[in-house]
Amino acid sequence: MFTKKGDDAVLAKLRDAPEPYREIGVRLHALIRESAPSLEPLVRWGIPFYAQDGVDVCYIKSGKDFLAFGFGESLNPAREEGADLHPIVWNVTGLDAATEARLRELIARAAS
Repeated sequence: MFTKKGDDAVLAKLRDAPEPYREIGVRLHALIRESAPSLEPLVRWGIPFYAQDGVDVCYIKSGKDFLAFGFGESLNPAREEGADLHPIVWNVTGLDAATEARLRELIARAAS
């Protein structure tokens, strides 16, 4: 497994995404770094990950027709007690203020 570490490596990968996902990916990277500065950005398997103490906390995956943001299953901050279905990944089509606020909350919770 070949891993590149650091903001530059992650941003270079995100900038390879087609528009409008390129802009969304770069903004998601900024949200992650602002919400949880302790997370280490890295690119593994061609996907930007954000890890803490060697554990994957979240990731951004883009394709020709999508941009997905997700959390590691064991650290899922969106898990709801009593629910039988737990979200761990979302297709992101835009970032408004409410979506950014929710993502900040989830990222901070996952990294704590």
